[in-house]
This record gives sequence, C-alpha cells and structure tokens, in this order.
Amino acid sequence: MAEGKGARPLELLKSTPVRQAVGVVSLMAVISVTTTAIAFLRVRDGLEETIQTSLDQSAASFSTARTAAELRDQVSAEARVADAEQRIIVLLSADGRSVGNAGARLDAGMPVIFAQPDDEQLSEHGYEFRVIADDRGTLILGETRESVNEVSRVFIAQAAFSLVPTLLLSLAAALVIAARSARRVVGIEGTLERLTAGDLKARVAEDPARTDDLARIAGGLDRMAAAQEASVAALKQVSADIAHDLKTPVQRIAVLMAELRNQTGEGSPEAALAERALAEADRAVAVFQSLLQIAQIEGGGPRGRFRPVDLSAVVATFADIYGPAVEDSGHSLAVDLPSGRPVHVRGDKDLLGQVVANLIENALRHTPNGSTIRLTLRQEGTSVVLSVADNGPGIPEAERALVLRRLYRRETSRTTEGNGLGLALVAAIADLHEARLQLSDNAPGLVVSLAFSTVAALPV
Repeated sequence: MAEGKGARPLELLKSTPVRQAVGVVSLMAVISVTTTAIAFLRVRDGLEETIQTSLDQSAASFSTARTAAELRDQVSAEARVADAEQRIIVLLSADGRSVGNAGARLDAGMPVIFAQPDDEQLSEHGYEFRVIADDRGTLILGETRESVNEVSRVFIAQAAFSLVPTLLLSLAAALVIAARSARRVVGIEGTLERLTAGDLKARVAEDPARTDDLARIAGGLDRMAAAQEASVAALKQVSADIAHDLKTPVQRIAVLMAELRNQTGEGSPEAALAERALAEADRAVAVFQSLLQIAQIEGGGPRGRFRPVDLSAVVATFADIYGPAVEDSGHSLAVDLPSGRPVHVRGDKDLLGQVVANLIENALRHTPNGSTIRLTLRQEGTSVVLSVADNGPGIPEAERALVLRRLYRRETSRTTEGNGLGLALVAAIADLHEARLQLSDNAPGLVVSLAFSTVAALPV
C-alpha cells in the first residue's frame, strides 16, 4: 500500500480507529467494573444480613435467663465453648465485673473488646456487635466480619489478577488492530495529498483480497485517480497533437510572410504589415514548440539521457551568457555559488540549462529597470537548492500555483512579452528530475527554488 506520512504515536492516538478502540475497551471496562461491583455489593449485603441474623439468634437464646445470676451462668457456659476469633460473648455486671471469652468495656455506648491474658486471640477482621442492657447487666454479643472481609479480598484479587489483565490485553489487541486500520487511513490520506499536489500516478494499492470498507474506499480512490490520470494524459496528448499538427502550417505561413515582406517595397505599409504577421507567426511557432517540448518531457523520454551534471558549472555558464543582456536591460545580476567545488546532480544538462535560462528571462521580463536578480546554489543536507530571486512586484500567493500551468498569464503580464509557458516548462523539467519546485515571497519580489538530490560524480 502507498505510504503516507509517518504515523507518529501522538498522531496515531488522534486517529479515529484508535480512539474508537479505546472507547470500546473503556466501555467494556465500565461494564465489567459495574457488574463486578454490583455482584460484590449483593454478596456483601447477604453476608451482613447473615451476621445480623446470627446476632439476633444469639440475643434470643440469652433472653430466657430471668435473673442476673442465670444470665451470668449461661454466658459463662457459652463463652467456654465459643471461639473468640469467631464469636464474642461478654456480660458486664452493674458492679463492673465481666464474664465471657474476652475483656470488654463501653466507650460512649460503643463496646471496646480486648483479649484477656488467658483468653484466646481475637479476630483481626473486627466484629459486628449487638449490645443489650437491662437490669441483668450489659450483654455484648459480637460476630466476626471475617466472611465479609474475605469476600472483599476475593473480589479485589479477581480485579487485580483477572479483570485488569483482561482489560489491558483487550486494550492492547484493540490498539494493534486499530493501529493497522489507522496506518491504512494514513496511506489513503498520503495518496490524497500526493494527488492534490499533482502526482496523478499515486495509488493506495490495497491488497485485492481485502473487502472491508477501507479497501472499498481505497479501490474507489485508485479508480478515480486512474480515470483522472487517463483524462489528463488524453488532454496532454490532444494538446501535443494539436501543437504538432499546427506547427508545420504556421511555419509555412511564416515562410510565406517572409517572402511577401521581401517582395514588397521596403518601408511600404504592406511590408510593415507582413513584418508584424511574420512576428506573430514566429510567436505561434514558439508556443507550439514549447508545448511539444513539455509533452516530450512529461513523457519521460529525456530521462534516458540523464548523467551526473555539475549544476554549479551550468549556473555559472548561463550567468555569463545572460550577464550582458541583464546589464543592457538596466538590471543587475548577482551570483552566489559554492566556492571551488562542483555540485553534481543527475539529469539532462541541456534541460537544466533551460531551467536557469527560463528563470532569468522570467525575472527580466516581469521586473522593472533597476531590479536585482540573484542566482544562488546552496547545499542543504543531501540536497542542493537552486534559487532565482528578484526584488520586483512578485506574485500573490493565491496565483503561485496557477502560474505553473500552461499558457496561464497574469493580468499584469498581458502587456509584456511571453506566452505563459516559461514556468510551466520549468515545472515539467523539475518534475522530470524529481526536484521540489517552490515559489515564495522575497519581500519584495519572487523566489523560485528547485531542490535536487545530489549524487557523486561518475565517469561519463
């Protein structure tokens, strides 16, 4: 599948599939915790009720004693056989003496239990108490909360060793599955960005065996891209065919106009009219020639002539060629090249020279006298950037993509020479060389830059 932008962790967490996976697992967690908590509360309430029932039964068994002495004897008998860790039986008499299987006292009406030196150990889980006070004394009955605490421990253990790992594993599995979907979404997004940028060959290329919704979307996008590529290719072919078919007749017209000019008297109105017609015919031939050249470049034919080219030498050569013309037009030319070393890129030397020539001519044509044109070649990592900058009126940001189209001319350029194909040809050559073309503001003026991948010089 076509790769899109790298899916960094933070971007992945923002993606819809991952967020949906986290949402589903979170919902599962809430449901699991809720059902477990409800089950725990029901079991705990049942055990609490059992303890209260046991206390009620104990209290009823001691209610049969009518006197303090009978109650003391019954408590003593019961206390001898009762396990203090499970059940507390203590009677506090009016004189402060106590009988039972533990020591006890009342603190603000609440029983405080402690082990006597010779008595059994008390429960570490605490007790649920029942206090009965009457003329026979104060009877303190207690039932251990061990069963309630044990249930709490079991449920906590279940959450720690079963529920939590299950949720974590579910979340991990959901994130893995969602991340795969998110990567596919990123691939589709990357293909859309490439198509938007003009790369009509971009495809998602999903596995044909997949039949899910993302596969259908990717397939639809690929079919749309293929149709658009075919349509653009057909349009380019029609343009090339028209240019090719009309080029020869227009050239013949130019020849005929030249003959007519030569046959008319010099300085006559007819000769002047023939001269103007000849100039227009030459201009039409130049347009057709440029259209054909762009079509050939977009077809990729010149790629077979690619060799390592010293771009620094190409720029220096064309700076020397255009130096006199720049001075004659009232402009100035500044050149900034890497000193003392070649900068090699892989490409076609003639086409790279045409890029430099077109950019210089474009700057000369669209800037007023006194403007400065600066040619710069600089290294940026593994790339070399060629830029041509001027301090003229520049191009508004909204029109920078439009001026790269064939035959597009800005309203402010209608009175100047040109056919609207100079920058379109530069864009075609840049695309052929896989160079990144960018138009930016020079504040004031325009900067046209092309970033090429550098290569080591190879013997030709």
